[in-house]
Amino acid sequence: MWFTREHFAICNQLKLAGLQPRFEPGDVVARGFADLGFEEFQVLPGVNLLSLTAGTVKPLPFEHREHFFWIPSVDEAVELIEASGYQIASCVREDMRDWMIALSSDSLALIEIAAPDLHLAVLRALAEIYRRR
Repeated sequence: MWFTREHFAICNQLKLAGLQPRFEPGDVVARGFADLGFEEFQVLPGVNLLSLTAGTVKPLPFEHREHFFWIPSVDEAVELIEASGYQIASCVREDMRDWMIALSSDSLALIEIAAPDLHLAVLRALAEIYRRR
């Protein structure tokens, strides 16, 4: 899957807010480069990284992990939302254009998020939860 700059920016913000990257086989992680933007990688067994840009495979030294952030899938992001005490009250496609997600919680106000794709909507919702902590 190819991600937009906004996907990368949100996931990087999530890391800064406390969401630690995972390095389990199958996970997608990325890192930013000041002059180049972001590069995404698929974690392979043995903590090797497959660059989804260049197609190269390299080992990930433990000391370099701090430079990466995790890009959770839609399912993983929903699990993180639920683990934060929120439920997805609704998820609908409006005018065949944007996804609208409404999050509810017993103790907090309803959160409504819109985005052009479902993955981005769920990531925006998760980022809003982390922002409100």
